[in-house]
Amino acid sequence: MKLPALVPVLFMTYVAVGLAEPKTLAVSLVFALAILFGIRRGERVEWEDMGFEIDDRYVNYAFWIAIGIILYQVIRLGNIPLLHPAIRTHLNPRLTALTYFLGVPASVYLFIRGKKYALLYPVAVSLYAYRTPVLVSIMAIGSAYYESAKGAGKLDIKKLAGILAGGAGLFLLITFLRGNTLSSLWVRFQSTVSALDVIIWRGDWSGTYGGQLQWAGVASYIWGGYSPRGLIAKFLYVHTGATITATLLGGMYLDFGIFAVIEGFLLGLYYGTVSKATHPTTRALYYSTLAYGIVGVETGILDLPVYVLFLLGAYAVYKGWKVMRKREAH
Repeated sequence: MKLPALVPVLFMTYVAVGLAEPKTLAVSLVFALAILFGIRRGERVEWEDMGFEIDDRYVNYAFWIAIGIILYQVIRLGNIPLLHPAIRTHLNPRLTALTYFLGVPASVYLFIRGKKYALLYPVAVSLYAYRTPVLVSIMAIGSAYYESAKGAGKLDIKKLAGILAGGAGLFLLITFLRGNTLSSLWVRFQSTVSALDVIIWRGDWSGTYGGQLQWAGVASYIWGGYSPRGLIAKFLYVHTGATITATLLGGMYLDFGIFAVIEGFLLGLYYGTVSKATHPTTRALYYSTLAYGIVGVETGILDLPVYVLFLLGAYAVYKGWKVMRKREAH
């Protein structure tokens, strides 16, 4: 099984193990099949990967800027959120988003280039005491190692296991330092699937927000206001100020109802085409967005930095497709 197929497979597994209602399972299955169909179609698209010609030193700058932002925020808070998780809500959201936007693809690119210090990023970002960026970073780097080493016939299972085990260790460390238990992860898991159940049952079949929810992923970073997960909480009548995750499908369904399967197809089409990337910059975008898709099985793909990474990956594919078409025309 190719790595992009993990997204729909894990999504269906997540929903099924979470004991979703039959209607939710049916809609989720159609959505997952749309992603798989998109992947198959994308793999047939011919394009030449021109990548983005960026000097390695600028990627290095981006990497160290991300590390610097993390340290700056820790110094500004006067404490480490990992050790005092309650203060993580005082992190500057824009600087935090910039950390993710620069740090994830830069660390993956440097790892592809053989720079082992790229593994410093998931350790550094764990200081924020948020689990998602740690998982994304580890999965992106792990995916890059797996496909690169497998393609070269040098796959070391122990090394891959070490990368994943390190990520799992950081994940559990954050979980326990935040005062959570393993059982609390199961509660979160079930509550996420329950939120999707309510969305499928109460949401309009043709969409409730008409795109506003996913657009909030842009607007909330620039102008403020409700975040996408805040709008999900509002729909579910949760007025405690908490935000709610509703799986990869939840936000799309609230926006476009059953037509979310079109978004699922486009997501699969993206993964199918970009998985053929050969240039290091495009591969870094591929592994970064793939990791966000895998983690997004629970959290959804609803944030501006992630949107931008997907757009950059899609642009690289489009540019390569145009080059191929011009070449065929002559």
